[in-house]
Amino acid sequence: MSLNIRIASQLIAAFIVCLGTAGVGRAAPPGDEPLPRPAFRYTGADLCVKCHRSEQGEWCDVATTAAWRHDAHSRSHEALSSDNERTRAMEVALGIKAAATASCVACHTHPVDEPAVDEETNVLHAGISCETCHGAGSGYLDPHMQKSWRFLSSAEKEAFGMHDLRNPVAKAKNCLSCHLGEVATNRIITHQMYAAGHPPLPAFEMEAFGAGMGRHWKRVWEKSPQIQEQAAKAGYETEGACELSRSLVGSLVALQESVHLARDYAAAAETNAKDRPWPELAVYDCQACHHVLAVPSWRQEAGYGQLVPGRPSLVRWPRRLAAVAFEQAGMATDVDALLSPVVGVLNSRPFGTADGLRRVAEDSGREIDQAIEALVRWRRDETLADRERVAIEQILASGQNVGDFESARLLAWGLIHGLSSNADWPEDVRARKIAELTALLALEFPTPAYPSPPAQEKPFWQTSLAAAPATDIGRVRAAFELPSAARKPAPTVIEVIPTPR
Repeated sequence: MSLNIRIASQLIAAFIVCLGTAGVGRAAPPGDEPLPRPAFRYTGADLCVKCHRSEQGEWCDVATTAAWRHDAHSRSHEALSSDNERTRAMEVALGIKAAATASCVACHTHPVDEPAVDEETNVLHAGISCETCHGAGSGYLDPHMQKSWRFLSSAEKEAFGMHDLRNPVAKAKNCLSCHLGEVATNRIITHQMYAAGHPPLPAFEMEAFGAGMGRHWKRVWEKSPQIQEQAAKAGYETEGACELSRSLVGSLVALQESVHLARDYAAAAETNAKDRPWPELAVYDCQACHHVLAVPSWRQEAGYGQLVPGRPSLVRWPRRLAAVAFEQAGMATDVDALLSPVVGVLNSRPFGTADGLRRVAEDSGREIDQAIEALVRWRRDETLADRERVAIEQILASGQNVGDFESARLLAWGLIHGLSSNADWPEDVRARKIAELTALLALEFPTPAYPSPPAQEKPFWQTSLAAAPATDIGRVRAAFELPSAARKPAPTVIEVIPTPR
């Protein structure tokens, strides 16, 4: 059967599924409202593993599961077991069973409609699965085995149910649904869960976390020259221009999603106050309340961004790198001013009101989308090094005035991505700076990413938690100093297409 015929037949099948004939999987666990049913059926990771456990030729020349089996995601389901001491304590405190609570299952294992893993192997685990991130596979399982699949557009692949994770915006939203939270899929960590012992979520930067977990894919420019030539002729692109460009896009998406999280929770609280009581303290900046009391303090020095002192804000860590992203997009956007409608609601009453936050949370979206539109136009061409250098210098300037640990980490990760690929500074200077920031801000992930007993390495969240209160913000600011770049070409002018208002 030709690919075009397959496309037609699969789209018809997808339409039928959307009308309500999705396959029956496991029932949603009790404890929360059921998760949304997928438009396509889940096929199960065992089918993915049958092919991706072995070499797939020049396009997929590294065995995917060789990396995936060491990824923390593949074994995240182990956190749901009552054999886990921390989980058992949380279950007692909250009166739940983690494996039977939808909000726990939603982030720690594969979708409830996906076939269960009956027997784990050295390459197949029951944690977050292939389809959790790439989409339910019933539509694309057969077509994606054909060579012509590689050169379909992202929109064509999405029509088969495959998530477009080559798109840095889609990828960031996919990751942040767990690493920040998402109401629609029940991926919500509550203040009760934190109080009962759930580890706090650190600031999330998708490129650093992806590298820390161990990439199980290759980008086009990392493949053989022959494959790169084929890809160029077909107009095939992957994941933006470079790590730094994706990091900047990710910071804007995180900023936007932090507002959406508050908005969506507020809307849920208005319609379902029993299960979504207002306010939910976990959607705000933890350090607004949980910080060392000192006078003078870094918080007083950093200022409050129009917020009444003492009022909790939405999460702060995406804001400084997002400000650099706006600069790189050619936009003179003040992030605090952008969030002023939300700040106004929080100023009128601590934590705001559900109705107030729901009404004002959309105001920031237009400018963020416009900045993202400019940044995704970065290309791997002769202008890239200049773009990177200018962004690096902007990050350095921001870091020298940073006021908190988590914002500094996001800036540092972005800076490291830029310094790793940009040769405007001597190699030894860049290496020393990367090592200094990595040690000072506890940026290093354990290896392997999921250290199992009897491994002595602590998980990343634990090293993060220990580093935060011990950090000297003065030393952090000093670490964002570098000598001037060796060459200083004129900065690239980025054309920004105004968004109609």
